[in-house]
Amino acid sequence: MSKSSKSLELGIEGLDKLLGSFISPPYSIVIAGHPGSGKTTMASTICYSNALKGHKCLYISLQEDKEKLYEYMSKLGLNLREAESGGFLKFIKIPMSLDIEGVAETISKFVSEEHTVVVIDSLNPLLDILEKNIEKRSWLQNFFYTISRLINGLLILIAEIPYGSQTVELGSIEFVSDAILILKHRIDEGFLVRTLEIRKARGAPILLAEVPFSISEGRGIEVWIPPILEEINEVGKQIEVPCNLLRKTLAHIHKGMVVNITYQPDTDYVDSILVLLSLAIKENLKLLLISYRYPPMSMQEALRNKLINKGVSKDQVEKLINDHVIFKSINPFSYSVSQLVIRELSIIEKLNPDIIVFHGVEIPRHTTDINTHIRELYNQMIYLKKLGKIIVRIGAYTDDLSYNLESRIADVIIRFWYEGLEGDVRYKAYIWRRFRNPYIATQEELQECVEEATDFIRKSLTANPSNQ
Repeated sequence: MSKSSKSLELGIEGLDKLLGSFISPPYSIVIAGHPGSGKTTMASTICYSNALKGHKCLYISLQEDKEKLYEYMSKLGLNLREAESGGFLKFIKIPMSLDIEGVAETISKFVSEEHTVVVIDSLNPLLDILEKNIEKRSWLQNFFYTISRLINGLLILIAEIPYGSQTVELGSIEFVSDAILILKHRIDEGFLVRTLEIRKARGAPILLAEVPFSISEGRGIEVWIPPILEEINEVGKQIEVPCNLLRKTLAHIHKGMVVNITYQPDTDYVDSILVLLSLAIKENLKLLLISYRYPPMSMQEALRNKLINKGVSKDQVEKLINDHVIFKSINPFSYSVSQLVIRELSIIEKLNPDIIVFHGVEIPRHTTDINTHIRELYNQMIYLKKLGKIIVRIGAYTDDLSYNLESRIADVIIRFWYEGLEGDVRYKAYIWRRFRNPYIATQEELQECVEEATDFIRKSLTANPSNQ
């Protein structure tokens, strides 16, 4: 840790995107919420993040035990002991046996201009002492106002909202604070869902008043900005498709397009992944496959076997997969719908793929009501389109409603179905791209497309010895 200029941030990426550029010292933030909502975690994160940048933080506790706090925060990835040993964090616990003047005098003794961040955890004992003393409450308001000006930095005041109440009684402190953040948690579809309400943020044009956040071991507190866009973006770079059938029916595709592939529920069209792999190789793209049905190893094994059966050697297959494909799996029933979107976007943000394949998309459809599902899905697709991702949604046909909803958000539709007569089962595909006429492709045409894609993969291995 090293000393740096006084440029303040909250250290929580999503929250910094919403408020960061509007935090100009001196600045005071009230973090309020029910017990267990994450108030201390958020305050500690802000304190620690600024300590990492060389800003000194003073943590004043009226209730929290130091060792207990340090131990819990270490599990979340916040090494408060290291920050303290480096001289960038000081923890002070003030006994509540003191009267209000004694508490204020003790706080004043430790606060100095060298501190950039001061946390007071929490206001409630002080407010309880002064419950009916309006004059002293006004004095306390001026006291905190003076602290923020003295440090010319960031003052964080923690306040607890009693169970059964949705408001915090701060009195005049609420009016002089620059921002008020209310942390909430509720049970949604059997899951704990956390949300952050931005009740006040002086100078910031807040469009989202409430955003989801999470607290997890090793990652700490993360605030997620939902993918809600007012406008629908234009598609991006043109991408050539890898076979004559698709060139005839689609001409080409663009980054930012949504492709929906639907098959019969008792089948699985792995060849579609092979065609996507050839596209990724041709354009030097990275493909992320998120499956709601199979674990990563099973998906990888299915693609590996398909390529080996097409004449690609095992070593070449491993190199192709390592270079171009990432496999992930998610059980959608272990999340609420909003948490599922957050989880998917966090994976995408971390891996930054060019092509995102959602496999088994019929399953999340049945985790929540249809209105919630389509709202979250549509906003997610619009957001990924803005990022210029090629989005491929592969799933089994289960009912007309689900299929029609998926079709409404798609730019390209490929729907497989099977026909059988006296043991001879054959498949066809309905292929459509927006603003173009639909086409019914025969089994022979589809097989030829797969062979063209495979042939391209084999030729790319020959042309590029590094893939050997």
